[in-house]
Amino acid sequence: MDFPEILDGKRVFIRRDGEDSGFDGVVTQVRGKWIYVAVADPDPTGFDGIWVNTELQREIGVLK
Repeated sequence: MDFPEILDGKRVFIRRDGEDSGFDGVVTQVRGKWIYVAVADPDPTGFDGIWVNTELQREIGVLK
């Protein structure tokens, strides 16, 4: 299995570039180098998910 396929179904934390903040969610789709993270965002005006390019993203933490 290749990266990013190993992330499919995993709960992950995406850190924003150069910041200590970020967001967490579950990888629900994998398309080549792109993963879709369904975001655990309690804010009703926030967003449901985000596509992340795994070649450009610097840190993706797999949560327990």
